[in-house]
Amino acid sequence: MNKRLQKQVLECLDKTPEELPPDFLQLLNVISRSYNELEESNLELKTLFENMREAFFSVNIQANQMLQISKAAEVIWGYPPEDFYKNPNLWFELVIEEDKHIILANYPVMEAGIPFSHQYRIRHADGTIRWLESKITPTLNTDGKLVRIDGMTSDITASKQAETELYASERRFRQIVETAQEGIWTIDEFEKTNFVNKRICDMLEYAPEEMMGKELYDFMDEADKPYAYACMERRRNGAKETLDIRYLTKTGRHVWTNISANPIFDENGKYKGALAMITDITDRKRHEELLLKSEANLRTIFNNTESSYILLDKDLTVLSFNSIAQAFTTEIFKMQLEEGQNLLNYLPPDRKAVVLGVVEKVLAGEIVKYEVDYNAITGTPKWLYMQWVLTGALHDEKTGILFAVTDITEEKMIAEERDRITADLVQRNKDLQQFTYIVSHNLRAPVANIMGLANLLTGDDGEQPNKRTLLNALSSSVRNLDGIIKDLNLVLQVREQVNEKKEVIYFNRLADTIQASIANIITGQNVTLRYNFEETGSIFAIRSYLYSIFYNLISNSIKYRKTGVDPVITISSTLKDGAIELVFEDNGKGIDLSRYGKEIFGLYKRFDTLAEGKGLGLFMVKAHVENLGGTIRVESELNKGTTFTVTLPVDNVAARPQA
Repeated sequence: MNKRLQKQVLECLDKTPEELPPDFLQLLNVISRSYNELEESNLELKTLFENMREAFFSVNIQANQMLQISKAAEVIWGYPPEDFYKNPNLWFELVIEEDKHIILANYPVMEAGIPFSHQYRIRHADGTIRWLESKITPTLNTDGKLVRIDGMTSDITASKQAETELYASERRFRQIVETAQEGIWTIDEFEKTNFVNKRICDMLEYAPEEMMGKELYDFMDEADKPYAYACMERRRNGAKETLDIRYLTKTGRHVWTNISANPIFDENGKYKGALAMITDITDRKRHEELLLKSEANLRTIFNNTESSYILLDKDLTVLSFNSIAQAFTTEIFKMQLEEGQNLLNYLPPDRKAVVLGVVEKVLAGEIVKYEVDYNAITGTPKWLYMQWVLTGALHDEKTGILFAVTDITEEKMIAEERDRITADLVQRNKDLQQFTYIVSHNLRAPVANIMGLANLLTGDDGEQPNKRTLLNALSSSVRNLDGIIKDLNLVLQVREQVNEKKEVIYFNRLADTIQASIANIITGQNVTLRYNFEETGSIFAIRSYLYSIFYNLISNSIKYRKTGVDPVITISSTLKDGAIELVFEDNGKGIDLSRYGKEIFGLYKRFDTLAEGKGLGLFMVKAHVENLGGTIRVESELNKGTTFTVTLPVDNVAARPQA
C-alpha cells in the first residue's frame, strides 16, 4: 500500500462505505477476495497435511517447543499429536538405544544449517520395532544460531523388511554360486565381464575385481583368440553349445576348460550377453596330450639309451623321460623327476635364466648344444653335454622339446690331463731353453775365467808378482759360478712337485712380517706401504710361496722407485668371479711393456741396469703363482707406476675367522 493510499485510508476511517472513494472500495474488494482464497488454500493444505501418511512437524529449538505435528504421528509412533506437544522429546525417547547414536551424530550437521536425512529404529506404542526415515531442514537466525527445524518422518519398515529379505535371498543365491564346483562367468552385450564366481577366479588366479570389465579374450593366448571369436559370434546368433576353451592364468599357466555356454536375451529378444558354466579339464587334457605326444615321440626318446632323455612341452613341463634321466636328476639335483612338473623346478637359480634363453632359441628352430660344469653342485668333477632339439608337430603346433644329457666327465678329465701335460711339457721345454742359455752364456764366462786364471797360476814363470790379484779374481769367478748354480737349483726346485703343507695365511700378518724384515730399507727410502684386505683377508695355500710373491713384488717396487718421489705401495684383495685377486700397485718408474712385455717374467731378464738385480725375482713370482694354480698379469706406464694382479683359484680362499 503506497503513501497516498495510506493517507486516504486515514482520512476515510470515520466515513461510511458510500462516503469512501471508489479506488479505496476497489482495494478492499481485492483484499477480501485474496483473504478468502488464502483461507481456502490453508484449508486444503491443512487437509493434505493431516491426511498424509508421513508425519510433518516443526519445532522451536530454542524454546524446545513443538510448534506443529500432523495426525500421522499417531500412526507412525502410536502416540497422538497432543503427547508430542506436551513432551517435545517423546520421539527421541522412542528411538531404541542402539540407534540413538545415529540421531546424536547429526546434531553438528543440523546446527550448521545443513539439511539431512537419517534412518533409525523406534519402539512403537504397540511394542513393535519399526524403521523410520526423517528428513530435516534446519533454520538459523541472523546470528547463525539454530532456532527451528522442519521435518517429515515416514515409516519405512516394509521397505526395510523387503530389503532384508532380498539381501537374504541374494546371499543364499551367492552362497550357492560361490560354492559351486563349476566356474560361473557372465558377459554383457559388449563382451565385457560383469560377473565371475570364486571358482573361475581360482582357476585363472585373478581376484574378481581384476576380471570385472575385461573381455574373455584378455585371458587367452593370441593363438586361442580366433576360435573364441567364432564361438562368441555363434552366441550372438542364439547358439547354445558345449566346447573346450584354453585360458591363460595370471602366472602364465595354461588352463583347459569345458564350457557350457548360453546366450542371454531380454524380453524383446535383444542379445544382452552370455552365461558360461566352466569346468577345469586341464588334467584330462594334459593326460590326453601326454598320450598323443608319448606315442609320437617314443621312438625318438629311446633310440640312444646311453644318454638321459627328457621330453618337455614348450612351457618346459616334463612329459616323459628315460631311466637314465631319472638317475641323472637324482644324482645331480637330489630330486626325483615327475611328469607334469616344470623342468625349472629342478635347476639352481643361476641356471634358470640360461635355460630360458636356450628354450627361446630352440622354439625358433635352432638345435642348441653346450657343456656344463656341475662340480660346484656335486662336489666332485662332473661335466655334462647338453643338447636341445625341437620335436615333431601336431595340428600345426610344435609339440615339445627333447632335452638330452650325456656325462662327459671322463672324456673331459682325460682332455684336461692331456692339456695339463702338454702345458707342462711346453713349460719344461722353455725352462730347458733357459737352462741351455744359462749354461752356454752365464756359466761359460766364469768357467773360462777360472780356467785362464788357473793356467796363469800353474805356469813355469816362478814367483808371480800379481799372484794375489789372480787369486782374488779366481775367487770372484768361483763365487759367480756358485751363485749361478744356486739359481739353477732354485729354479729346478720351484718346478718340482709341491709337497709342502698348505695352511691358512692372513694377508695382513704376512705383509706385517715382510715390512718388519725390511724395516731399514722402508725407513731409509721413506716408503709408504698400504694394504686393504677387508673383503677377503686370508687364503689357504703354501706359506713359502705366498711369502715369495709378496716379498719379491714389494722389493721390486722399492728397487725400481722413481727418482725424487717417495715410494707408495698399495696392496689389496678382492673376491671376483669365483677367484681371489691380489693387486700390488706402486708409483715407481714403470716398465715399457711395448718393448719388454713378453719377457718381463723371463729368467735373468732385466730392463733397468741402474738398479741391482739378477732378473730372477719376477720369474720366481710367476712360477709360485702358477704352482698355486693362478695367473699373474702386469699393467704399467713409464714414469707412472706399475700394477701386478695375482689371481688365485677360489678353492684357495680361506674362511675369515670370527671376531
